[in-house]
Amino acid sequence: MAWKFCNTPRILSVVICSLGLLSHTHANAQLLDVSNNLILETDHTGGFLGAGVSFVDFNGDYIDDLSFADHEGDLRFYIGQGDESGFLEVDLDLPDYPLEAKMVLWGDIDNDGDQDLFVTYRLAANKLYINNGNMDFADVSATCGISLASRKSYGACFGDYNSDGFLDLFVCNYTSSIDEYPFNELYTNNGDGTFTESTSEQGLDALGIQSFQGQWVDFNDDGLLDLHVVRDRTIYENYFFEQQVEGSLMPFIEKAEETGLDIAINCMSTSVADFDGDFDSDVYLTAFAEDMNWLMINNGGDFGIDDATGDVPMNQVQVDGICWGANWLDVDNNGWEDLHVANGYSVFTNYPQVLSIYPDEPDALFYNTEGQFTAADEVQFQTVSTLSFSTAVGDYNLDGFADLVSHRVGEFAQVLRGSPNSNHWLKVWLEGTDSNRDGVGAKIRVWSGDHAQSRMTFAGENYLGQNSRWELFGLGEESSVDSIEVIWPSGAITQFTELLSDQHWVLTEDGTATQMWQIDPCLTGGICQGCSYEEACNFNPLVTVDDGSCVFDCYDVPASCGPGTTWDPTFGWCTPLLDCPYDFDGNGFITVGDLLIFLVSFSQVCPE
Repeated sequence: MAWKFCNTPRILSVVICSLGLLSHTHANAQLLDVSNNLILETDHTGGFLGAGVSFVDFNGDYIDDLSFADHEGDLRFYIGQGDESGFLEVDLDLPDYPLEAKMVLWGDIDNDGDQDLFVTYRLAANKLYINNGNMDFADVSATCGISLASRKSYGACFGDYNSDGFLDLFVCNYTSSIDEYPFNELYTNNGDGTFTESTSEQGLDALGIQSFQGQWVDFNDDGLLDLHVVRDRTIYENYFFEQQVEGSLMPFIEKAEETGLDIAINCMSTSVADFDGDFDSDVYLTAFAEDMNWLMINNGGDFGIDDATGDVPMNQVQVDGICWGANWLDVDNNGWEDLHVANGYSVFTNYPQVLSIYPDEPDALFYNTEGQFTAADEVQFQTVSTLSFSTAVGDYNLDGFADLVSHRVGEFAQVLRGSPNSNHWLKVWLEGTDSNRDGVGAKIRVWSGDHAQSRMTFAGENYLGQNSRWELFGLGEESSVDSIEVIWPSGAITQFTELLSDQHWVLTEDGTATQMWQIDPCLTGGICQGCSYEEACNFNPLVTVDDGSCVFDCYDVPASCGPGTTWDPTFGWCTPLLDCPYDFDGNGFITVGDLLIFLVSFSQVCPE
């Protein structure tokens, strides 16, 4: 029988992963702060408890874009350029709405191939904008079925819980018991661009007091989307609504206590990943320092301690501060997802008196090697306080290494660029046909060499964040991918083989695989193979690994060959004269002159 967590937090006397004893195995890959090169104005100098960020492509060119919420409703949008130039700010010509926006969430709600926009507001009605094509947005908030009342909304997430091919919407409200409507909200997509609120009908009408974020996820791997909801108080347990089999009386039943997810802490973020590579979804929870952050291991849908193994789904990674958004990303592309934790409090966005209790602390990064973590020792994660709230992961320069953007407090966002190392990678973009167009809720499994890993696609995750629709898989030293399996929300399963690594692939539900760009690693700072010998005809100064491909056929031959050698067109190099190999001066005789030539050249280093 599995031991269950108590409803109130406690510190267990357990042996936590010895972070200081693990050696760094991230092959010098790291996140480099390039904020001063890519200036992204956000004016995050007000509001309450942060504002959201999305790293999703919204203009349809498959390149990651950026969207920022704002405390005065001045939403900012930046189109990704796909290279080191970064982003170009654009005006989407949305109607003025000068109120505190919390989250910007993109999703194709009508399956027409473009991204629609949903925005939550803390003290105003939420907004939905339909994309009519070419980024022509129409405000349909008054007619789409979304509540026009002020709900104090924070996090939101799309997911097709009923598998009808259309994205449904869940909204978290940071309400109190005295609010007129102290509930979270579920909106079922009608398939025509409108929604019907079905919170009570679907069994999700438990009080949603102090709710920050929800996450659609299939913890028990039964093919049905469940819902994990985190709440910010030690007197309120987190929720886990498990979807029941089709035709049951109550579609969702709250089962947090049964599964060990009924944690009662000042919880800010739920961050889901298969960090240990066993094909199920684990979860990381952030909170105050005294609550501790919780890394919870999934054992077949059970998050309690396994009596047979003694595994402790407790904290392997801790941060001494107030933590907000946590994000999983494979910084070093070794095939194991690392963890970034945002950490911050500010007089601009919180109660000033709290700063005397909780001083500023740096964000944290933990490198993952086969399920074990090592705290990053880079200066920016040791001594530099960023004051971060929400973060998002993408790849703005298309180099196959993950980048992270933090909507930190201040006038400009922080951009951490992944620096390439020698490891390989693969990026996957899903497009549903029978399933929802964005493939939200699909499971992707990748096998390469003796390692396998998995991802589940989300639309709205972490604290007020939304990551790129590109799923990035680090492959380590494996230069090839054996196979990829996609389990779609419709239940269909497609398999793909012989996909080139270090490339971007669009995979559709009908089994089509399309390579998006021929990415040249020599131009993107990756591992560049070729000829590194400066005297060769095909010398490339960008080459980092010589592959033996140097040729010399551009020179005059045999004049370019040295004394006693001749050009061999078959091999493309100079070879000794076989009839008289020691006649170095070519006069037809071996004399003292040939010996002098040999002695002059003796002990010199031959070119490779």
